[in-house]
Amino acid sequence: MALDGREGPEPPAAGAAEAILASGASTYGACEAYHKGRAKFFVSDWITDAFTAKTLSAALFMFFATFTSTLALGEHIKESTNGLIGLNEYLMMNSLAGMAHAIFGCQPLLVLRPTGPITLLFEKLLDFANQHSLPFWPFFAWTGIFVGLLMFLISALELCRYVKHLSLFTENIFATFIGMVYINDGVQGMIRLWGEGADPYGSSAAASKLLTLNMTIGFTALTLWLSTLQSSKLLTFKGRMFLKDYALTISLFVSIVAAHYLNQGLFPVTFIDTKTSGFNTTSDRPWNTDLTAISGRGVLCAALAAFPVVVFFYLDQNISSSLCQKPEMKLSKGSYFHSSFACMAFFNTLGPLFGLPFVTGSLPHSPQFVLSLAETDEEHRITKVRENRLAPLLCYFLIGLPLLAPSLLERVPKAAVFGTLIFVGIDGIQSTQLYERVLLIATDPRFFPKTGPFANLPASTMHLYTLIQLVLVVGCWMVNADFGLYFPLFFISLIPVRWFLVPCFFTQKALDDLDHGLDVKQEDAKGRPGFVRSSSIYKDMSP
Repeated sequence: MALDGREGPEPPAAGAAEAILASGASTYGACEAYHKGRAKFFVSDWITDAFTAKTLSAALFMFFATFTSTLALGEHIKESTNGLIGLNEYLMMNSLAGMAHAIFGCQPLLVLRPTGPITLLFEKLLDFANQHSLPFWPFFAWTGIFVGLLMFLISALELCRYVKHLSLFTENIFATFIGMVYINDGVQGMIRLWGEGADPYGSSAAASKLLTLNMTIGFTALTLWLSTLQSSKLLTFKGRMFLKDYALTISLFVSIVAAHYLNQGLFPVTFIDTKTSGFNTTSDRPWNTDLTAISGRGVLCAALAAFPVVVFFYLDQNISSSLCQKPEMKLSKGSYFHSSFACMAFFNTLGPLFGLPFVTGSLPHSPQFVLSLAETDEEHRITKVRENRLAPLLCYFLIGLPLLAPSLLERVPKAAVFGTLIFVGIDGIQSTQLYERVLLIATDPRFFPKTGPFANLPASTMHLYTLIQLVLVVGCWMVNADFGLYFPLFFISLIPVRWFLVPCFFTQKALDDLDHGLDVKQEDAKGRPGFVRSSSIYKDMSP
């Protein structure tokens, strides 16, 4: 990201990306160059780069990747809020905001959707409203208005430029915490299922709950196995990559088939409840919200609640944008941060007025979408990305289709919902550098990596850095439990902790290796410059 905060379609000049990497800002994408409209790419966005085989394959891949996660989150929020909001609103906002962003957004490949962190924020807002005896929907609508105003202000002042001060220290803690939230949501879903009545031993209800538990474990194990086939010796490379990319989708279909078979007189299976599915609200409330049905005190509370929400969106959205637009992604139509933040501000103002959830840039889906549209050479290096608007438009349109035919969802077992949440959490944690260093704590020093960012670091230095991050992850959970809606303020405080407190314990060289040693520049066999991803944090993760 350019220090002046500008953005535009021009790609960085030769050597600019390398200069950014050398300055320690590699995580935050290519330069935002000149102020020129995206309109000059209209033909390539809709025709030249759109009518290719990559468009269809990428759209289908991202549809299955995002739909399964949105399905799981929609079911989770329905259960955790006792039916106040659910899958209908999640699919609707995912589809409508996504299609609008695909048509009008400056960076259509950035995946906008209701995510796990947004689900957590919604639960915190509900708790906040209940604690202060406020009518929730007017409170939520006013919160959305203040969130949108603050986000528009951030975009207008080009404050997204300061995201360059984030480092992998903060990102790893953030990603680990969010991964643990996903896992906790999946486990809590099963706990709530078991808590629905006291079923006698040997009853069909007890058998159904036990089967759901076993199917959840099986679903998670199958998905994890398929997602790690890249390093296996089975099949061909393309075959392994196909199974890895579609791990979650394959497991979903396997669970649907298995549940259908088991439910045919063998064991009772618990499926998703679709009685309230379709183009209607989950709680049978009116779509429009009466903004006058709340006191002035309630409006002030909404303004207060909006601040930590915006802090969270600032981190979440900009991290997703930067990983999507890194120089090695080879995007040629420019990098956009402020305009993407403004788009999200519009959606997050309008959505809550109708009781729809917030949206934000999604990880790992955003960089995955770019990679799914990329053309590579024999060394699997990106040579060109077929940037277009048709692929995301088709993806989001397919996400909205189940609203027209809710009966399609009643074949999905709840075990797949719980398993999806648990897998997303595990995969998100495993994709961090922090996870790799935690494993090294219990690894024989003789088998420490001989190359990469950890090779020249003393073990004691690396372990101390890891322990500090783990303590801060625990701190995230404690703040989340005790301070409710204000937990995003703890995340923003990690930035000064990293820049002013952590250097007291480490040399600058050690911090450079730990924070900026992931993308190693080298030449391929044909002498062309490129980047080798020496850490799994930037791997092509399954959603």
